Amino acid sequence: MLIVLALALATPVRGAWEQNQCVKCHEAETLPVTLGHSFADWRASVHAKGGVGCEKCHGGDASATTFEAAHKGVLPAADRASLVNPVHLPATCGACHPKELAAFDGTVHAKQLRKEAEGATCFTCHDAMATSLPSPRELSARCSVCHKKPMEAQAALVVLVSAKTQLYRTRRAVDEVKTVNPAWYDVALGRFHDLERDYGAIQIRWHTFATREVLRDSRDVLKLSQALSEEAGVKIRHAAEH
Repeated sequence: MLIVLALALATPVRGAWEQNQCVKCHEAETLPVTLGHSFADWRASVHAKGGVGCEKCHGGDASATTFEAAHKGVLPAADRASLVNPVHLPATCGACHPKELAAFDGTVHAKQLRKEAEGATCFTCHDAMATSLPSPRELSARCSVCHKKPMEAQAALVVLVSAKTQLYRTRRAVDEVKTVNPAWYDVALGRFHDLERDYGAIQIRWHTFATREVLRDSRDVLKLSQALSEEAGVKIRHAAEH
């Protein structure tokens, strides 16, 4: 399910922005120095390909043709009332990512954000237009701003990413068995979908910063996925020999 969704979001939505005035105007910007990201960042992002325009995060009216009307309600991120101000950013992102918001909402980072109006937000890990987790090195650098040695978080991310990569490999290996052993394939595909669902749950748990649990459960998914892939290889070799 997660893999299919990722592929679907990677396909550009043709003609989706023909009537979007935000896009028509900002694609002509050459020096967007006042923005936290460039138009090119957005155009290449999963948000653009998935049909999410500027107005979803920044507010404003994407159908308006005048500057004043189009930017009504749009405020700089430094303004406490802005939709992309750190205080409001989790809720803004959470409009499309409710499970991640629910996981984040009870964390010490969220509590600090509500109390002090500053702290870690979605932007801290994902930037404005990121479409995936930060690399382990990037995560270590970002966490180190407040934490001395975030080694557990770094280790958890390494294994989480490895599990995701292995799931892609395992799906390909399982699919290769479909024509040579349909009965095994049907059972194996069910096992694969179970692992995929487990991985999805771990991704949500990551947003609670329960790094020890994420590390443990990611290892389990990685090992089970590797085992399923190896089984598929055995089935292929057995079919070739007979």
